[in-house]
Amino acid sequence: MKTRSSKNISGRKHITKKNYVIHRREKVPIINEPGYSGVYTYMAKKCFEQFDLGLDRWKRQLFIRFDLEPGASSETNEVMTRLLKRVRYQFGAIGLTEFGYLWCREQGKGEAEHYHLTIWVDGDKYRASNSLTPIIETSWENIGGVSKARRCRYHFVYDDETRLNALRWLSYLCKAKGKGMKETQTKDYGMSRLKPLP
Repeated sequence: MKTRSSKNISGRKHITKKNYVIHRREKVPIINEPGYSGVYTYMAKKCFEQFDLGLDRWKRQLFIRFDLEPGASSETNEVMTRLLKRVRYQFGAIGLTEFGYLWCREQGKGEAEHYHLTIWVDGDKYRASNSLTPIIETSWENIGGVSKARRCRYHFVYDDETRLNALRWLSYLCKAKGKGMKETQTKDYGMSRLKPLP
């Protein structure tokens, strides 16, 4: 796998209409077809960095994406805080003490909010999602959410091609459409805070 280096800097609200984002001096293809709302450049670069920090640690990763509906509408994202607290606890019980993630909140006009969640973990410990999906699904349902985990997507990332494919799917969560329909203090997204290796 190629060595990736360098930091990304961009305006937080900048929306690109291009079909790629420059990340670590590399053109990374994104889901941004003609007629789409565009992708938040800063958000894409930040989550791409978190994903690659995971690869720096583990060399291979299992990448899973979920679509989640809350049981009741809320002006805050407390439901995601509660979900991630449960997931950290459950993952810790099976020896996954560190993982990367990105979630985003989306809401159309006249619609209730929904969430997308992606998680990436050490690919030497897990190569398929069947052990981890029930943890997310059960944790979400236990806090009143409606799970669509059966429609989850997962990728095993082990080389440059599979990495770019996972980053492309990750970019879907960075799209401008559905963002901004919220209270001022409520965030559109949240992500892990993996640190660079020494």
